[in-house]
Amino acid sequence: MPIDPLQVWQEAEHLMSAGQSEPAAVRYQQLIDLDGWQSPAALRLSTLAARLGRMRDAVAFALRASAPSQHEDDAALLEALTRQLFDLGEIEAGLACAQAPALSSASDPDVLHGLGQALLSQSFPDLAETFLQRAQRIRDGGAPARYLLGLAAFYQGDEAEAERAWEAALQRNPMMPPVHRLLAKLRRQTPARNHIDRLRATVARMPQGHPEAPWLHYALFKELDDMDDIEGAWQALVQGMQARRRQVAYDAVAEARLFDRLQARSVPATGVAVSTTAPTPIFIVGMPRSGTTLLEQILARHPHVQDAGELRDMLCQLRWVCDRVGGPHLDEALCVAAEQADMGLLGRRYLEKTAWRANGRAFFTDKMPANFLLVDHIARALPQARILHMVRDPMEVCFSNLKELFVDAYPHTYDQREMAAHFIRYRGLMRHWHSRHPGRILDISYEDLVRAPEAAARRVLDFCGLAWDPDVLSMGPRTSSVATASAAQVREPIHARYVGQWRRYAHHLQPMQTALDEAGV
Repeated sequence: MPIDPLQVWQEAEHLMSAGQSEPAAVRYQQLIDLDGWQSPAALRLSTLAARLGRMRDAVAFALRASAPSQHEDDAALLEALTRQLFDLGEIEAGLACAQAPALSSASDPDVLHGLGQALLSQSFPDLAETFLQRAQRIRDGGAPARYLLGLAAFYQGDEAEAERAWEAALQRNPMMPPVHRLLAKLRRQTPARNHIDRLRATVARMPQGHPEAPWLHYALFKELDDMDDIEGAWQALVQGMQARRRQVAYDAVAEARLFDRLQARSVPATGVAVSTTAPTPIFIVGMPRSGTTLLEQILARHPHVQDAGELRDMLCQLRWVCDRVGGPHLDEALCVAAEQADMGLLGRRYLEKTAWRANGRAFFTDKMPANFLLVDHIARALPQARILHMVRDPMEVCFSNLKELFVDAYPHTYDQREMAAHFIRYRGLMRHWHSRHPGRILDISYEDLVRAPEAAARRVLDFCGLAWDPDVLSMGPRTSSVATASAAQVREPIHARYVGQWRRYAHHLQPMQTALDEAGV
């Protein structure tokens, strides 16, 4: 007897909302081959598979839901599907979904706004701006919409438009700490042009324990630091770090176990031959705030290199190979599972999912700093890959991390001793990778890069097998977007202004300096 699709859908939805994943999946499976129900059912099955930790099924169902042959015209469904594909690391498929005709003509401002947010999260600010502007024309989205429009403009290098959008957001809602912080970071503040009084007034009005209060303290630190008010800036930074540390979950013991596990690997270090005509990836790894974005921008000016930004693909494909859903960072369980993983498959999957980013060029950059944890996997899965490691003075890079508020990463950066301990573990792990894969990793000193850029750039290009091109040092305007904490700085000419900045706060940084000194780094 034919089933009633609507009734089956309602039963499945009820079971899913009640947390009964397996019975819900059985109902959705009944719908997956019925006209008009394929995409909704496949999307739900993808969500359920992800809940159950089955990465391969989650990806397969999401891709099935996005199959062009289904000619989906449901804008809300397509927006949800785009988000799911992005979450699973299927960026190219998600981008294609976001450009479906039904979304190009969508008129629901909530759908358009949500799509803009998703595209910003994946560093596609130009396309995000298109949807956000259309949503704004249909319905005034108030302060949140102007915040996102400013972010899209900022990532594309239009700082004047970003400032206009963010100031307009604050006119509608003065209590938007992330906007205050972005305005502080937008440029170097001066006695004639700053937001210090407004920031202090906003801090005074902020309710005690407000979850976004740290953003205001970090903004105030930045502006007072620009004005050379060292003591005032430090007090603001301390307040911000303490408030933020209370918010984040950081398990230093678990991190230490992960680093130990990575260094205890006994599998062969030799790479797996990957026969491919795909472009060659150049991985740029290191601590955040170590100069990785600057190095990528230099490489991106070479005619044979495409800058692809901070990609999550290596970790996502490792999760797919191990069939293990998880968060955006390497964890010990995945590390253990990966010890038996097929590195050849990992290499092939990675290239399948990233080759499009090269835009026809022979090389592309993958500038995810935290990939320093995955150097062994990269070296074995992609013997042809180049691995560049940005190195910066320990106190300099640790202080640069302390003064940056990271939204969803690096929870060790809100306490001096925890910051030092993490750096010591990182430095030890990089020494291990050098000994395990001799000749595969090139260390580049940030200080050398900014003080003698041509010599450093020549070393980098030679290591990558690229001919010298003087244009790599012409740091003029570029058309590509930069969606990192360094977005404002990297549009400046190469300079050494940030070298030695920690010394201004040396008397406050003794706990961190002592810990680093005692470890010999």
